[in-house]
Amino acid sequence: MVQYFQRTQRRSLLVKRNRSGPRLWTKDFSCITIATVLSAIGGEGMNLPISLLVFDETKSTLLSALILVCGMLPDMILPILVAPLIDKGGKKKWIVGLDVLLAAIYGLMGVWILGHTFSYGLYVGFTLTLFYRLAFSAWYPDLIPAGAEQKGYSVSSTIYPLVTILMAPVATFLYSHIPMGALFLVVSGLTVVSCLVENCIREPTPSGNTGQISGRALPI
Repeated sequence: MVQYFQRTQRRSLLVKRNRSGPRLWTKDFSCITIATVLSAIGGEGMNLPISLLVFDETKSTLLSALILVCGMLPDMILPILVAPLIDKGGKKKWIVGLDVLLAAIYGLMGVWILGHTFSYGLYVGFTLTLFYRLAFSAWYPDLIPAGAEQKGYSVSSTIYPLVTILMAPVATFLYSHIPMGALFLVVSGLTVVSCLVENCIREPTPSGNTGQISGRALPI
């Protein structure tokens, strides 16, 4: 009687698992989602304050618009240029390394700004290094568990729109109350945390032994 009850309980659990489908929130998927959110907060949190700063210093809407455009270019061009290197040399190594570099750039900018006056050319050069969406576009699709693609894509499609909406008022408030250099240092810290979270992710294998998919395009 006890064995019959145990078998019935196991079958009930299996039925519930089959109905719910494959598990989406694995450790790796959770880590890449957290890292993506942190990177998005940092990136989107800097774009608007930089544009506001440029307008306050130059009184030119054209220069403010140009700085926004410059901030978009790296995420359009860089993935195309570095994709062959990332695929060849291992995504985790490249993406974590580039994010460490980005954190260092944020930190150096923060330190420099705290001791120097405004320079439009410097901010243009900085925005051309903002490649914070690289991990999202290059690595995120590989970490969606097999069988949970639609759920994963639904989550991924909400990250940047949601962060952009939420960060617009927050970034404006921070710009009004925090020195620009300090804001850069805060974002540098967020990027470091993002790197640490990314470092906890296992490198997906082409054979899919980790239970994840590989090489699929991510709809944006």
